[in-house]
Amino acid sequence: MLDLRWDLLENLCRIHAVSGREDAMTATVSRIIEPFVDQHWVDNLGNVVGILTGSTYPDYKLMLQAHMDELGLIVRNITDEGYLQFERVGGVPEKSLLGQRVDVLTDDGELVPGYVGTKSHHITRPDEKYVVPHVHQMYIDLGVSSKEEVESFGIQVGDPITYHPNYHRFGNGQICSKALDNRVSVFILLEILRTLAESRPPSTIVFSFSVLEEFSIRGSIPTVTATDPDAIISLDITIATDTPSADRLHPVSLREGPAIKMMDFHGRGTLGGMFSSPKLRRYIEQKAKENHLPLQREVLVGVITDPAFQLYLGDRGYTIAGLSIPHRYSHSSISMCHEKDIIQTAELVLASAVGFSPEVDLSRG
Repeated sequence: MLDLRWDLLENLCRIHAVSGREDAMTATVSRIIEPFVDQHWVDNLGNVVGILTGSTYPDYKLMLQAHMDELGLIVRNITDEGYLQFERVGGVPEKSLLGQRVDVLTDDGELVPGYVGTKSHHITRPDEKYVVPHVHQMYIDLGVSSKEEVESFGIQVGDPITYHPNYHRFGNGQICSKALDNRVSVFILLEILRTLAESRPPSTIVFSFSVLEEFSIRGSIPTVTATDPDAIISLDITIATDTPSADRLHPVSLREGPAIKMMDFHGRGTLGGMFSSPKLRRYIEQKAKENHLPLQREVLVGVITDPAFQLYLGDRGYTIAGLSIPHRYSHSSISMCHEKDIIQTAELVLASAVGFSPEVDLSRG
């Protein structure tokens, strides 16, 4: 049984790590894993890789991966009146931005608070009441009145912007934060590493903490080519559709355990997506059954994550399965997970890692 340290999850969610500027998370994760792994490195993109050598099959490798970055915004212009205009980094929904508190991260590492402006109700025309402004019509109010004052804070065009940290545990085990996507998976892997370091599994476990997932989905590719794992289990969040406002497009709910990915697909454009490897997926399902853990299934269009472009690497492709933590209100400042699902996901990944060996049949055909 894992003894999860919830304060670690809170600390991880507090860190600002917009895609392309993940250095604070890279440094934190690298520092945390160093005492527990046999090898670790940071690559040129900022990915962190740690290797825990297996006790029986050191050359047989299972990668456990999770992305560290978060979506956000980037400063594109500073007006003469001291407002920030911005672009989105990743799929930030405009409908979730108005009235939000945000932080701007300067090159000097300072955090400057501000608010996304929203038109006052009393001067909103009837034809505007149900219209979400385009991102280029929005601005951030820093509480100053000139471009010079903004620049005196150290803010420049190109600085990243994130939702302000707001970690909150409430209700009967609910957790809310601006960065549970995907710090919750990073948290799970860090806790699994701490546990496995005390009693080594038979096969080598490669821990991959990747970058740029919210931007291009391809940031993790160097971690796969550098380590050449025999199989990959990728952790991320998935969409829970158990609220009144959600279309029940797939049967995933909070408090019902992790979800095994059957298929995801980005749709027209990238044509990215994945089917979990049938035999690796069945292996995970068997571990869930053996450990009396619930397991949901997800089929999701419009969402992809790291494996979408890892599948096709190398001369033979890669064996990958996705495992997801149910999650509400994606890409908003109030994303939510339930501690029960987090615990059960961690237990299932741990059991899968401990049982992984060359005896697990992953062949095709």
